Amino acid sequence: MIIERISDFGARFRKGGKLFFNRYREFNLSPGTIFTLAAGISLIIAIILQPAGILGGDAGEEKALPYLVSAVIGSIYIWWSALQGIRRRDFTADIPVSLATMAAIAIGHYSSAAIVAVLLLLGGLLENLVVARSGKAIRALASLLPDQVTLRKETGDILIPLDQVRINDILLVHSGERIAADGEVISGNATVNQSAITGESLPVEIQAGSKVFAGTLNEVGTLEVKATGVGAETTLGQIRRMVEESQLKKAPIERMLNRYAKFYTPAAIILGGLLWWWSGDILRAITMLIVFCPCVMVLAVPTALVASIGNAAMRGSLVKKGATVETLAKVDTVIFDKTGTVTSGQLKLKDIVPLNGMDCGELLGLAAVAEKLSEHPIGQAVVRCATDEGHTISDPEAFETLPGLGVRAQVNGHDLLIGRARIFTDQNISISPDVEARADELAALGRSPIIVAMDREPVGLLAFEDDLRPETMECIGRIQKLGLRIAMVTGDNRSTAGRIAAGLGISEVYSEMLPEQKVQIVKNLQAEGRKVAFVGDGVNDGPALATADVGMAMGLTGTDVAIETAEVVLLSDNLSRLPHLLTLSRRAVSTIRQNLVFSLGVLAFAVGLTIPGILTPVTGALLHELASIPVIANSARLIRYREPAGLLPRNTN
Repeated sequence: MIIERISDFGARFRKGGKLFFNRYREFNLSPGTIFTLAAGISLIIAIILQPAGILGGDAGEEKALPYLVSAVIGSIYIWWSALQGIRRRDFTADIPVSLATMAAIAIGHYSSAAIVAVLLLLGGLLENLVVARSGKAIRALASLLPDQVTLRKETGDILIPLDQVRINDILLVHSGERIAADGEVISGNATVNQSAITGESLPVEIQAGSKVFAGTLNEVGTLEVKATGVGAETTLGQIRRMVEESQLKKAPIERMLNRYAKFYTPAAIILGGLLWWWSGDILRAITMLIVFCPCVMVLAVPTALVASIGNAAMRGSLVKKGATVETLAKVDTVIFDKTGTVTSGQLKLKDIVPLNGMDCGELLGLAAVAEKLSEHPIGQAVVRCATDEGHTISDPEAFETLPGLGVRAQVNGHDLLIGRARIFTDQNISISPDVEARADELAALGRSPIIVAMDREPVGLLAFEDDLRPETMECIGRIQKLGLRIAMVTGDNRSTAGRIAAGLGISEVYSEMLPEQKVQIVKNLQAEGRKVAFVGDGVNDGPALATADVGMAMGLTGTDVAIETAEVVLLSDNLSRLPHLLTLSRRAVSTIRQNLVFSLGVLAFAVGLTIPGILTPVTGALLHELASIPVIANSARLIRYREPAGLLPRNTN
């Protein structure tokens, strides 16, 4: 049994590794990745062969050799990067690290050189991986379009590749197919799921004259569509362009060392040179470069970030890069998409209104049998509700889908017709003013009413809505206690959006928003000086997620595009993780500041001891090794961090 499990694990590991390599082939074969892996592996081997050598110092040549190999492998790439930076006059952390590793190697403290090199390379590796994943997000948009489409011609229908579709072509779209171009329906009725583009929670009933979008799904019915926009001219093409532009414009946050490298590097060289000139002792100059080695500073930032990212992961949130933690700490505005984010994204039957002597249970049972074979979300919601209520749902004696209108079924010898009011007008069935008024009342509540008729007589109303997630109210309340501004955007109508927002205590609501309008809302807030986090789940949210300072996607119900574009993924779709992330990020930034203050204090202390020659190159390097312990211990506290009870602290950034 154990052997079988090991074999199964090995097979899955190989399969996963092969998949990762193929997805990110360019990233995996880049010089940075190769040198990082080589340096890391060689350092691990050195520690295994000579664990005592990790303490550094004047170790014997045989003991030092494994660390020297690791130091050289890691440093070569850093030295090359530093040289390129000098040529571009871009003074990054690679320059002081290069000086530090050179000095450490020069005095035989190979383990210090190896550790510093590997840490810096790992940071760069993570940043490059995020860039590679962003490219995958953009490519995922293409999967929403079919490879081939049916083109209508006078001589008959033919299949053609997508890239051959032209403006004014007439396309035939069957049930279950995605629409290949923006266009206008010239004939047919269908139910189209447009959530990928508009974010609307309910599928839209489409008929002649309606506009449709590329990438949307025709759930039931057949349409003839005249193409008015193809390729990059479609709404989907514009979404892809906006994601690309937003990711290019959003420069990554510079690492803490890079901000000060332009001062740090000259200071180390000048002080070392002056000390050599003043004392005539080259060892003191080398010691000055060693104590200026940014080893503790290198640890100050990434250890806190790794600990906070690990904390978030243990609580169901994936933070893709360390820079996001710093940005998240500065967020003062959170924008929520509605459908699939603050709501579950799944229709529920909320109201059963029996008419003409029918009772609730009988009405639900009849409707469930009539809808059993339906593929429409409304029919599926009816069947789910009836099943939960304990009804036995048999097959209807006859069933017919009326695309864009509803369904007709034969149940227990009765003719059932279920759909919106328009279906009854088409079937010459009169609806009384009282029934219409009741339907309007339900619609005013933000619900979607349908009418059930039996033998041409209305016998009830069923009303549906997209329910709030159970943790949404708590999440909004906790964020409000943090003093953050909250807004909600949605592609849904004003009444539905208003009802949801009012129930959550959100006063800033934007309804009937298309993807580009969501982006503009984010940009307007950023123009006011706001740091914006956007929380969403759909393809239509991709541009806004990329434009926001921090994009946050739902991990279970979210689309691939949303998940890949966002910097944070809520893996369990649990919004209650969001307030924890906000407070955790602030605590992480506070910890980083503490670490940096401590690091600068150690630096000042070491410089003070170096000038009179109290510190030697070996003791200077040892001081740095020992100084890293408090930094690591301080950062490690973030792993177990939990929100304080009671009122949460307000944003002080």
